[in-house]
Amino acid sequence: MGSEKYTKPALDGNVLNDDAAQLDLRKAAEERNLIESLKLSYTERYRIMTRLMRIGNMLSRAKVIHKKMT
Repeated sequence: MGSEKYTKPALDGNVLNDDAAQLDLRKAAEERNLIESLKLSYTERYRIMTRLMRIGNMLSRAKVIHKKMT
């Protein structure tokens, strides 16, 4: 085993400890997601869009009701 010490990598996702390598990984993942989403067919895109529109309509019609606790 020797005298090497184990050090925990600083990948805690904290914005203050973010370095250029983490930003490069995030940019690469963003580009990968964009390329994958562009590969979707028009019917898949349409289904996703209609689902998101339904969710948006549901949230826009939602009412917050507060009942007093007695």
